[in-house]
Amino acid sequence: MRRSLIHYWRVHLGLLLGAGVAATALTGALLVGDSVRGSLRDLALDRLGRIGYALTTTRFFRAELATGQTAPAILHNGSARHADSGARAARVQIQGINANFTALFPQGGNALWANLQKQPGQTFPPIAINSSLQRELGVRMGDAVLLSLARESQAHREALFGRSDDIVATLRTTVAAILPDRGPGRFGLRPHQHLPLNAYIDLGTLQGALDQRGKVNALLAAVDQPLAAPQKALSRRLTPADFDLALTPTANYVAIESKRFVLTAPTAAAVASAAAEVGLRTRRYLTYLANAIVVNGQSVPYSTVTALDDPAGLYLANGQPAPALAAGEIYLDAWTARNLAATPGDKVSLSYYVVGPREELSTAAARFVLKGIVQMRGLAVDRTLTPKYPGLQDEHDISAWDAPFPIDMDAIRPIDEAYWDDYGAAPKAFVSARDGERLWRSRHGALTALRLHPAPADLDPLRQSLVQRLPRGDLTFRPVRQQALAAASGATDFSGLFIGFSFFLILAAALLVVLLGKFNLEQRVREVGLLLAVGYPLAAVRRRFLAEAITLTGLGALLGLGGAQLYAHLLLVGLRTWWLEAVGTPFLHLHIHWVSLGIGFVATLLLISATLWRSIRHFHRIPARALLAAQLDTPAPTARNRAPALAACGLGLALALGMAAGSVAATAAVPLFFASGTAALLALLALFTARLRVAQSRPGSRRSMGLLNSARKPGRSALCTALIASATFVIVAVGANRRVEWQSDPGAGGFPLIAAADIPLHGDLNTTDGRFAVDLPANLHARFFPFRVLPGEDISCLNLYQPQAPRVLGAPADFIARGGFPFQRILDPTPEEETNPWLVLHRDLGPGVVPAIGDFNSTQWILHKSLGEDILISDENGDPLALRLVALVKGSLFQGELLIAEDRFTTHFPARSGYGHFLIETDAPDSLAATLEKALAPYGLDATLSAARLQAFHAIENTYLATFQTLGGLGLVLGTLGLGILLLRNALERGGELATMTACGFRRIHLSALLLYENGFLLLAGLAMGTGAALIAVAPRLFDSAPFPWASLSTSLALVLATGLLTSLLAVRLALRRPLLALLKGD
Repeated sequence: MRRSLIHYWRVHLGLLLGAGVAATALTGALLVGDSVRGSLRDLALDRLGRIGYALTTTRFFRAELATGQTAPAILHNGSARHADSGARAARVQIQGINANFTALFPQGGNALWANLQKQPGQTFPPIAINSSLQRELGVRMGDAVLLSLARESQAHREALFGRSDDIVATLRTTVAAILPDRGPGRFGLRPHQHLPLNAYIDLGTLQGALDQRGKVNALLAAVDQPLAAPQKALSRRLTPADFDLALTPTANYVAIESKRFVLTAPTAAAVASAAAEVGLRTRRYLTYLANAIVVNGQSVPYSTVTALDDPAGLYLANGQPAPALAAGEIYLDAWTARNLAATPGDKVSLSYYVVGPREELSTAAARFVLKGIVQMRGLAVDRTLTPKYPGLQDEHDISAWDAPFPIDMDAIRPIDEAYWDDYGAAPKAFVSARDGERLWRSRHGALTALRLHPAPADLDPLRQSLVQRLPRGDLTFRPVRQQALAAASGATDFSGLFIGFSFFLILAAALLVVLLGKFNLEQRVREVGLLLAVGYPLAAVRRRFLAEAITLTGLGALLGLGGAQLYAHLLLVGLRTWWLEAVGTPFLHLHIHWVSLGIGFVATLLLISATLWRSIRHFHRIPARALLAAQLDTPAPTARNRAPALAACGLGLALALGMAAGSVAATAAVPLFFASGTAALLALLALFTARLRVAQSRPGSRRSMGLLNSARKPGRSALCTALIASATFVIVAVGANRRVEWQSDPGAGGFPLIAAADIPLHGDLNTTDGRFAVDLPANLHARFFPFRVLPGEDISCLNLYQPQAPRVLGAPADFIARGGFPFQRILDPTPEEETNPWLVLHRDLGPGVVPAIGDFNSTQWILHKSLGEDILISDENGDPLALRLVALVKGSLFQGELLIAEDRFTTHFPARSGYGHFLIETDAPDSLAATLEKALAPYGLDATLSAARLQAFHAIENTYLATFQTLGGLGLVLGTLGLGILLLRNALERGGELATMTACGFRRIHLSALLLYENGFLLLAGLAMGTGAALIAVAPRLFDSAPFPWASLSTSLALVLATGLLTSLLAVRLALRRPLLALLKGD
């Protein structure tokens, strides 16, 4: 075998190189996948340092909960502005830290903490920023930077006593350090390959700026411990205060109130359960402010009203305990009844404010029947029933109230001020708990206080029982390191992706090996015949040639393993430079795994050996006498009849699919047209094969002799043409789907501008008052559609990591009613939903399930979910919540998030106030964007043209398509080399024929033209069939409103044609270098 390998070294070298190319492409693709995953893993470990577990909440709790290796921190999103130049940056991660945090980053942590210490004589607190933020702001060491971040409101901002006029805290700082974009400079808890904008400040300084002394909103624990360790330490130290609860013992009861003034339903249930366990009775109270109590035309202004389930503590005028109230009944205290001249049985009207969904105030009224008048003692003078709202309870006069709602000061009388002096905010009226809940229940809860009777001697059992029962919500540690490593597997399988990109390169290499293998066997056909003639068994001859093939393939595959590393390195260079938009990060480095090398080697060995084995088995149909005479052609009568039948079936199927595509919806027509184009390609290839077989019997001109010579070996010619046609089909079909930026992209839904705010905005920007509150001009020609935001991970193709907690938007009712955006699919739509698919968000799917809409591309390729499937998240209380995909939009602005109805959003996430995402209708998006960013800079608002946002998504898709075209083009070029080898083989086989033609007077230029006609015919046929079938497959794109990329496709095909012709010309020159007349003498 060694002598055979050496003797036929030229052909064997070609076989070895072909196998090497296949191994290079296949193994290199696997290494690209390993490198992307490995790089994502490296980035994840780098940004976390030694952090293994994290607890982050939407509220603040005691920093003392941090023990051992756990670091307390304040993690806030905000914005930054260069004080001198005015340059601003949104989406800045502002971290308040102490030495415990820096200890979690062995590399650079100590230097970071040292730079955050305020030096003598320094006016403003120091901050450390990473290089990305430094480049964004253009600052230098010592420059002043203004940080803007959200303050926490004690009352819910969207409640009656909530404030939306003191949302932003601004802190002037001095740049003391610029961190490299690694280690703490890259820190972030959400996985993403893009560099964050980080700013670090001393924890105490940030606590003071936010009025949160001694409190934090995050705990970060080291990785060198099990998850249970920090969780158990946390559980041991938790108190009701960490859940915003205050327990106030008195002589007769224990009052339980929320520091946010409203008790949520789960909290109230936990309190009732804990009280029952320790043997206490629970009484419920809801106190609300009435603008006026009216009886017989007389009114008392601004009075609190308490709804209660048990009137114990109220006494009628005769001294008897007041009986329970029925629905529609009310008690007035003696002071109020006297001022209104009210008697039992009178009609009593209460007017009060109602807060709307956009925080707009309206006045409502409720009517009651006066059941009785209660004495001014007990609950009637208990001012502690009213929460201590800032600006009200701490004022000495009603006229001094600093309320977040309008107050008619003219309605306040001296006797009202006298009542306030004597009784403060004690309730003047009492209604039933049922009426109170019906009238004043909010999404935050329906109680302002619980009182537990009797007062226990020891509160510890109650506290312990209560802490065990309170819903933890986000007050639990997450294994962020484990989640980051899991997410590093990636939303996209880059190994499979680049194997697909390299498919035609691998296929072309395999074809080259087949052609060279057959060439080798046909050169040695007499050797095979001689071996069989002298008695060698056919199986032994096969094994001998198979051993040679396996040896060459193995050597080529080993050579390809080295080439694979270079190939993978070049692809990674491409991903870091030319195709950077596909991955969004330059931090990709080569990672070599032996498993992938082994898989690539074995796969190449099996693929090429199996291909060559089919060629070797061909000899069993040829007698030894024919082999000795080098006669390889065998009749194939069935093949002549099969091709026309296949062509007819293919054309019929293509026609049927095309007709079906024309009668269905546009979204369903796309796959039908593609199937029709595929069937057309198969039909054209079958017709071409049949035409080759028929052409042998028809004489013609010199040009038609090219066709006749191609028909000498119809199978060989059809194989090369099929490869070129298939590669052309895929390249044209893929290239046709490249997105070109144009003005009327339906994915924008008619919204030319989108905006996102780091600090949620409150109020209605479509009203004059709403615009005035945030310093926007009242005459803006724009309509805003605000969305509530549940922060989460980006689920678009812009994120290489596998998302685990998607970002969720709450779509407002007016947006749902408006409709818009093209839809890919809708789950069992009603006629109304077919007209406006957004109405599916109002479906009732039962408890714990919320209808959701996502973008088709994101759900299909990133989340790997289909229509009707559930995406599991947790609600505000930590309970599981299923988002069921009931519709999928197509190529929209919503590729980074999921959408649910706003009313469902506020039900499951009541503490999320304000709006952080906006779609905007306007005729002047550019100027409006500048106006919004300037006026709303403290909120970190970033306005983006919808076209630019969509172009960012399209750029990913276009980059992948360009990558496929590039690598597929290499495969097509390699296929044209196969054409050159085919030409060379044919010329060598027909050496006698060419010599005879030379003797008859044909010049070499005529012979060259004849051979070029032959190969040019096959090349043009392949390009034409592939292009024609591809245009059928992408017919919807031809009539789309978006421009069709004719120029880029024509350029690609022209390059392939030129390469093929140059390759053929080179093969002709090599074939005709032989002395043909000497060859004729030899014959």
